[in-house]
Amino acid sequence: MQNRYNIQHSSLGAIWGLGAPLIITIVASIIAAIAGEESGLANSTAFLVVTSVLTELSFFFVMWLISYKRNVDFVSATGAKTTSPWYFYLIVALLGVVCVFLFLPIISLWEELLALIGYNLSDSLSMPFDTAGWFILAIFTTALIPAICEEFLFRGLVLNGLRKYGAITAIGFSALMFSLMHMNLQQLPYTIILGVVFGLIVYYTRNIWLSIIMHFCNNLTALFIMYFFRDSGAPFVWWEIIIALVCVLGAALLIYFVIWFFRRQNGYKGALFNFKKKKVKENAKLSEVSSEVEVTQSDLIENDPQDTQEILPKPARNRLLITPIIVGVVFLILFSLISFGVI
Repeated sequence: MQNRYNIQHSSLGAIWGLGAPLIITIVASIIAAIAGEESGLANSTAFLVVTSVLTELSFFFVMWLISYKRNVDFVSATGAKTTSPWYFYLIVALLGVVCVFLFLPIISLWEELLALIGYNLSDSLSMPFDTAGWFILAIFTTALIPAICEEFLFRGLVLNGLRKYGAITAIGFSALMFSLMHMNLQQLPYTIILGVVFGLIVYYTRNIWLSIIMHFCNNLTALFIMYFFRDSGAPFVWWEIIIALVCVLGAALLIYFVIWFFRRQNGYKGALFNFKKKKVKENAKLSEVSSEVEVTQSDLIENDPQDTQEILPKPARNRLLITPIIVGVVFLILFSLISFGVI
């Protein structure tokens, strides 16, 4: 049994990470249509909550199924066995909380812009949010379960399968697919940023639980804000732009310091990202022909004897990575057109 994922696993996980939620949504819509409008099933809170939970669980199922079919020990491959010092867990928990407040101004600006051009904004919650009981249920259904299932797929499988291709490829691709998976233009900037942060943490610590804890704390903080300040609102003023930019700069500096600290504690040296390229000879088998493959110098930092995958040439690599991106962008455009009222 293998202990590492490869680029084929990552590509497959990304595609099914897009497809599984759609399949569940289509099946749910068919069930609601069969039940009929008079049943009220389509607008039933219980039905919407169950559909939402099944959608999240599908991400974990995709990760598990790919691991099972490709004979990979997902516990080892995702980093679920990795441990870190206790203060790492405290740091990521605090970072998850702080990021919500630091990025809140820029999120508000983005939503203001979308509203100005006719986008139909939504709160993305599938349940009433006016009692403590519903709030507790929301913690499990929209904070804990998504944090576990989404991280195991997009960081545990997708990112780890791309380690041989460097930090930029692994973190960038997993973050982009994580954002496209939401199929929501309203959430696009924030989910990309979070995806990058989660990816940096997992890439340099190999500990999936760190990103799960940060993801959960981030979701939980957002829920608290929505619960206690759901009726608040204020007109847009120009100086909010300055506040947003200052908060983003502060968040960037904080995130950079945390990742720098994690890298240092785990023995990494050199720049966080190295854009310089170096030609190396790899016996990359594509049609049984060896070819010269470009890899970043950051690829050469990590020496993992358990990662035996061969580095694919650019054409084969690009096909595996670009295909899920194209699918995700098409889905995002279609759902955005629906929100704009075009279709």
